[in-house]
Amino acid sequence: MIICFIVFSDESGYPEQMQRAPHPPHDASQNDLPKHNLLGGALALFMEIVISMGLAGLVKQISADTPLVTILFCRYLFCLPLLLWLGWYQRGAALFAIRQKKVLAVRIIAGMAGITSWFVAVSYLPISLATVLGALLTIFITLLAPFFLDEQVGRRRMLAVIIGFSGVLFLINPFGQETESLSPIGLIAGFAMPFFAAIMFIFLRRLGRSEAAISTTLWYNGVGAILCAFLLLITGAAFPPLTPDYGFIWFVLIFAGVGSSFQQFLMAWSHELAPASALAPVHYSSVPLSIFIGIIFFDEKMTVSFIAGTAIIIGAAWYIFHREQKIKARQQNQIS
Repeated sequence: MIICFIVFSDESGYPEQMQRAPHPPHDASQNDLPKHNLLGGALALFMEIVISMGLAGLVKQISADTPLVTILFCRYLFCLPLLLWLGWYQRGAALFAIRQKKVLAVRIIAGMAGITSWFVAVSYLPISLATVLGALLTIFITLLAPFFLDEQVGRRRMLAVIIGFSGVLFLINPFGQETESLSPIGLIAGFAMPFFAAIMFIFLRRLGRSEAAISTTLWYNGVGAILCAFLLLITGAAFPPLTPDYGFIWFVLIFAGVGSSFQQFLMAWSHELAPASALAPVHYSSVPLSIFIGIIFFDEKMTVSFIAGTAIIIGAAWYIFHREQKIKARQQNQIS
């Protein structure tokens, strides 16, 4: 996902924390897994993206009949069982142990704001448009990194940021007739989602220096479930009746959680099998997938301006990624 971003989406897209193997540290089976299985890693990541985009399409289908807070509560609640089992398998009684509590709190707030914005965006916008706006994640991270991580951003990457944002003008085509049908709420959510996701990833990077990935994941989903339950009580939002007529909605609500937990496992597994730099191109498969889902299931139309804006945004994000890889390689060579 790009949503992995995130979808993204949520824990499913974090690049550094979930690169840790989903095996306990003492498990010798770690050595049995291939260290450089690019095909296996790419397939695992692609499966994660398929689940992410499928979930986005399903949420879009039920959003008109189901309160957002209900969807979010089920997403967090049904995500927990598999994660609790995995957490106990990895860390035992220490599965909730966290030292950087303030950093974790920011990560939780940003993560909840990001996933909420994502669900709102796919509900009010064409799913392809919401997905491409998610590609602004890399650009927002580049903008925010100097403030939160003390990282310097050179002129080339800053130019790529400006070019990437200019692609938004082509993407939404403010002078075109089709723009009149775009929801302002959806557009605001579409921009908010990568912004909050960028903050989440930056703080995940800080957490990843000292905290276990599964523990931060459990705290995020557990707190999310509790807060959404509280919001359910305040707003009086209802669950769909337990009748066959609402079977599809219940399937989506349960899949939102179970599918998300599998997303996180597949993301972790993919980065165990292959390096993040080699998997980077796979993330962009979410764009053609979203276009396919939009055309087949929601009768969305592709325009020249949409294609041009998509190419500019993804091209800028791709350049930023490769530029960062070169800088990291140069720094490592200097250290060695």
